[in-house]
Amino acid sequence: MVDLNGVAAPLVKARKHFADGERRLAALLSGNGKPKAASFAVITGDLTDAFTYAGASQAAVTGQVEAFRRATAKSPIPLFLALGNHDVQHYGLAADGVKPEADHSVAGAARAAWIRSADCFRNGTYYEFTRNAGGTRYAFLVLDNGYSAAGASARPAITIAPEQLHWLRARVAANREAVIVLAMHIPLGQDATSEAIRDAVSDAPNIAFILAGHNHRDQIEELALGASSVIQVRTAALGYGKQNWRRIRLLPDRIEVYGTGKPNTVEHRLILAGTALRPAA
Repeated sequence: MVDLNGVAAPLVKARKHFADGERRLAALLSGNGKPKAASFAVITGDLTDAFTYAGASQAAVTGQVEAFRRATAKSPIPLFLALGNHDVQHYGLAADGVKPEADHSVAGAARAAWIRSADCFRNGTYYEFTRNAGGTRYAFLVLDNGYSAAGASARPAITIAPEQLHWLRARVAANREAVIVLAMHIPLGQDATSEAIRDAVSDAPNIAFILAGHNHRDQIEELALGASSVIQVRTAALGYGKQNWRRIRLLPDRIEVYGTGKPNTVEHRLILAGTALRPAA
């Protein structure tokens, strides 16, 4: 979502396709299309298009966190958020004065603003929350992996803080008897940060699935994770279509992942057997 009031004209032109985001998110959370039985929502980042923008007068334009807060103020259910790369970036203009140019120099200030604004971040931008379904406890470990260092290299550096990886190892160890769900913005791939996350959870056979975003497309894929495998669930961005959300049911003996915008169509099912997980036959 994006509030473009006072933003430099070239940026308005480049980013106006998300201008309807505030209304669209507010409508979804108020019940327009959302399953009536939903008890909470997880949003996997890019909550806004940027934290700040270059303004028409060159001064940074703020207010994006506040726009997100307005859109979600009337949500009848708790929201659990992950920060995306857009949420901790500034959009300026390249040397040509026309093309948008993003940088993460504002990441510290952005994280502080999100912590002040969202209840789920009260203890920091990576955190845990739990839910019970019958006798099954689900532990959600929400990561902050949207930051990217400036510049590029042949071997990109790990961009997730070591203290977050330490926390992740500790929470995995503390939740041996739970079914673990990882939520993050950038999906696990073949990069250095993904490998660091994999290493931190490599001895956990009870990770059920990963919720991720970033690529703005729907996909359910199977990934190797230590000696086991998990599914990684991605959902297209709400900014590109009002039906881009998924229903997921957490049950005592299984997990049901529904098709994007299709609350009555199960796309993938996992059967739980203690802390072991397997796809439904």
